[in-house]
Amino acid sequence: MIGRLLKNEIKNQKLLSVSTVVFMTVSSLLIVLSFMLFTSLIGSVSSLMENAKTPDYLQMHSGTIEEEKLINFAKEHSEIREWQVSRFLNLDNNMIFLGKECLAGNTQDNGLCTQGEKFDYLLDMNNELPVLTKGEVYVPACYRSIYNLDVGDVMTINNEEFIISGFIRDSQMNSMMASSKRFLVCMEDYERMKIYGSEEYLIEYLLTDESGADAFAEAYISSELPSNGPSITKALIKLMNALSDGIMIFVIFLVGIAILLISLLCIGFITSLGVERDRSEAGMLKALGISNKQILKVYFAKYVLFSVIGGGVGLVVAYILSGPLGKSLRELYGQVNDGFGIFIISLFTSVLVQIIILLFIRHILKKNRKLSVVEALFKIHDLRSKSNRGQVVIIGIVSAISVMLMLIPQNLYTTLSAKDFVTYMGIGNASIRMDVRQSEDIETATKSIIDKLSSDDLVKEFSALKTVSCPADAGEDNKVHLLVEVGDHSVFPVSYVEGNAPVNKDEIALSVLQAKDLEIGIGDTVSFGTEKVSVCGLYSDITNGGKTAKMSELPQSLINNKIMWSVLYVTLTDGADFEKWIEGYNNFDTDIVNISEYVLATYGPTIDQVAKAKMIALLIAVVIVFVVVVLFVRLLVEKNRSAISLQKALGFINKEIQKKYIFKAYCPVITGIILGVFIAMFLGEGICTVALQSFGASGFHFVISIISVLFEIALILITGLAAVYIGTVEIFGVKAYECCRGKE
Repeated sequence: MIGRLLKNEIKNQKLLSVSTVVFMTVSSLLIVLSFMLFTSLIGSVSSLMENAKTPDYLQMHSGTIEEEKLINFAKEHSEIREWQVSRFLNLDNNMIFLGKECLAGNTQDNGLCTQGEKFDYLLDMNNELPVLTKGEVYVPACYRSIYNLDVGDVMTINNEEFIISGFIRDSQMNSMMASSKRFLVCMEDYERMKIYGSEEYLIEYLLTDESGADAFAEAYISSELPSNGPSITKALIKLMNALSDGIMIFVIFLVGIAILLISLLCIGFITSLGVERDRSEAGMLKALGISNKQILKVYFAKYVLFSVIGGGVGLVVAYILSGPLGKSLRELYGQVNDGFGIFIISLFTSVLVQIIILLFIRHILKKNRKLSVVEALFKIHDLRSKSNRGQVVIIGIVSAISVMLMLIPQNLYTTLSAKDFVTYMGIGNASIRMDVRQSEDIETATKSIIDKLSSDDLVKEFSALKTVSCPADAGEDNKVHLLVEVGDHSVFPVSYVEGNAPVNKDEIALSVLQAKDLEIGIGDTVSFGTEKVSVCGLYSDITNGGKTAKMSELPQSLINNKIMWSVLYVTLTDGADFEKWIEGYNNFDTDIVNISEYVLATYGPTIDQVAKAKMIALLIAVVIVFVVVVLFVRLLVEKNRSAISLQKALGFINKEIQKKYIFKAYCPVITGIILGVFIAMFLGEGICTVALQSFGASGFHFVISIISVLFEIALILITGLAAVYIGTVEIFGVKAYECCRGKE
């Protein structure tokens, strides 16, 4: 009996049945896709880091090292499981050619290295240790697509040729957010090429407990060991690796949640409409003595069938889409070993989404059990006006959510692409950045560059900032070594969440994550020995793990602390040629980059992923608005069929009636769009702020592209109007005599 009822139900209500399956499919598709991509990303990153034996703590150092001190430090700290010193030969990008393309415009620190002795392995595309011979080189995997490289191509370093024998995955420096890239060569070639570059050291540690990396970092710095360079923990490396693709996945997940809400709204209305239409049949079944529980089972079985179909199709389509969308993460991190585990998680997610939908439907169906036999048979409760209002409200809500789906990814994309976004990264909003890191005497090298900039007529303004590691006390035994950037921070200020840049010598500004770690805020004090300074500002920063500080000048007790590195920000006069200007600084020991190119190179992959998510969200929003509006306008016409027939019998023509229904259905579309724009600008900004705060970018505000926003609003308006028009075409099929025979 259930089978026959199901067949007749689907046959008589094709539009409602297909619509329900579509909503169930799309809800499952997007949420399953986001979980599938996220699980693959985390799994592949973790697998690569495990196979490569990524260090728990890494200290980069330029200059000489005393290995005896490192040996004694390792003996004194039982938490050290293994340690090693790896070498990195930093090369001038102007002397490196990949194929025929020079890396002069590349913003990364590129150099040669050999395979790690005990850990920190560089792996080939099969995640295995590559075997090299003299004259061969393995190139970072991220460069393969950027420079269109293949095995057998030639890499040239100062007229020395190397054959590219493969590509490597570097668990530390895979991401473009890492500032350096390592090229793997054999030891003989490394020693031969040392005359062309400056050597840096990577002092690396594996710990018995990787969660103790922060405490270990304090112990390392307190021991006054080599630290002329940034330090990195395994947790930060994992974050950088996952961030590029992670933002795209985050956007897809938000879209999926929004679509699930839309689907629940629409399925709920469709189910209510189906219950109303089948009220007479339900009354007949009750009159025949069939219990409410059995009637509920009959009607619920239909939605269980729809759910199985929708969930299954969504799972299959998600798997198909995960191929192209997950291509970049497979390239950088490799295939996930536990494919079966990902399938189980995806299946569980799909089932969970369908259970949520089915529980919602069951709640609606239970309402039908409250009707008596007489009410059900004779439709005493007229729900027409209520249904009409419900349809209009749904059209408005769906339009609002769809606008949010479009505008949030769009605004996130324009914000990440904006010139001012560098200020959320802890970088001054200048046009040029000059880094002094590899010099033996950073103080002298920085002073010589300052002298040159001061007399350069093409330089409009500049600021020199020197980074020093300073032992500090924030009270309650809260001791830390702060990376303090010293100089004039008013010339190219970063984004301050609270307060302002330090001006006086007794003031200090802290990055948001550093202040959170120390549990202090504006007005609190930090002690450097006997000298105290007051926290004057909290700023956004995602460099150096997001934990930094800024001062205008160092306290007297720290004035002789060694400079770890210097950064100079420069803005040229209008019309100055950057390429010609940079030639005058080729003899200085500094890396010079155009900041816009630096941001594009560092965050380009992330911006590209957000752009993909933006296009997906735009396409889905347009499709959802079109399908939902067409569906509900057709239902609106069907619900009012008798009234339309009566109007025709009274002499009203089709066009007049159609105009009335177009106005009735299009008004909520416009209202929904206005509401969606308002919510997207405020709620959307808050959602993105929460996501970006996790890695140090606080005080976040959308940068709005008016043209893009207006284009997307116009697109939804046109889509909504087209959908309303197509939905009201059904009016032309209503006959004038239908009202006379009582057809609804």
